Amino acid sequence: MEENGVSQHGLTIPVAEFYRELVAKQPRRVDGQVLPSLYDAREVAEVILALDPVTNGELAIRAFEAEEHKTGLKLTDLGEGQRDVRVSFADLVSQPRRVLTTPTWSAIVSKGRAYSPFTMNVERLIPWRTLTGRQHFYLDHENYLAWGEHLPTYKPRPDHTMLSETEKTALEAQGKLLNYITPHGKWSIHSTYSDNHRMMTLSRGGYPVWLNDKDAKELGLQDNDWVELFNDNGVFVQRCIVSARIPRGAVYVYHATERTVGIPKSPLRGKRAGMNNSITRTRLKPVLMSGGYAQFTYAFNYWGPTGVNRDTFVYVRRIEEPDSRGGGGLRAVESDPATPYNPHPHPKEGLNERTRTHEHALPPGQMHRLPHLLGGL
Repeated sequence: MEENGVSQHGLTIPVAEFYRELVAKQPRRVDGQVLPSLYDAREVAEVILALDPVTNGELAIRAFEAEEHKTGLKLTDLGEGQRDVRVSFADLVSQPRRVLTTPTWSAIVSKGRAYSPFTMNVERLIPWRTLTGRQHFYLDHENYLAWGEHLPTYKPRPDHTMLSETEKTALEAQGKLLNYITPHGKWSIHSTYSDNHRMMTLSRGGYPVWLNDKDAKELGLQDNDWVELFNDNGVFVQRCIVSARIPRGAVYVYHATERTVGIPKSPLRGKRAGMNNSITRTRLKPVLMSGGYAQFTYAFNYWGPTGVNRDTFVYVRRIEEPDSRGGGGLRAVESDPATPYNPHPHPKEGLNERTRTHEHALPPGQMHRLPHLLGGL
């Protein structure tokens, strides 16, 4: 790496001096050589941050210089004003930081601009990373031709009987079987911090379950009730939002990858009630393992395999409010629309003295806010 640099999207970026800085900062002897240590997670994070153009302004400039050489376009002005930026792990611990504009991605995010993909391609005419430099709707590759995916083609979703993810759960079936969908986060992207005060007070905070109003009525659910989603893969417990905007037969949980605060136990399974991928599993798609031809370059989690998004089913049922500290003995309520339900029947029950000091964080009918979840810490 010291000699060859780092490469991404056909760009090679020299990193020799930053590599040597890492050797001096976190040295580790391996087979007689002194290398940057990757012994613990923090050291790995420091290496990534030091050698990635999105967190190292000098490398962002060098990436634009490589893109200029490749395309003949003038682009280094996109890196102006950020050349001296270096983001360390300590910086990320202290507060979230913005990524830098770099051609290893496709968005212009300077001066507070929100991330919008392909703005570099549209506004600065950088060719798309394809065989022709244009957007491709026809994929001339033998694997795509063999699987009938060389053109955008409608394919119906798999039936739940094809997926083998509800067979055991069907024996204990309670509630309603719905198609489970996990869109990208409403207010975040991938590793954006989520369990902080700002994120937890947007909308209702937390990671709600979105249901169609007619499906909710059949389940005896009212807006903000607690629900349990489960299948053979796992379980997810959270409050629900009832909305006519959600299609019938579907249930949405936006990406909840950093669900770390106040996760309740599942009444059915008796364990912590997970995150959005707790009830999905990875499925390999053959065309996304193609490689060696223009833009078809396989790399794990880059070209493939694809993320699981729409291809599973879950049972959804209503439950009483669980103890987010992991208390047991939770009882599921029957899905009877006639059953009266109070989302806060005993507002002080189960709260210790430290938690009660934050009862203002639990307005009636609203989701938990972060101060309450932290129990006054």
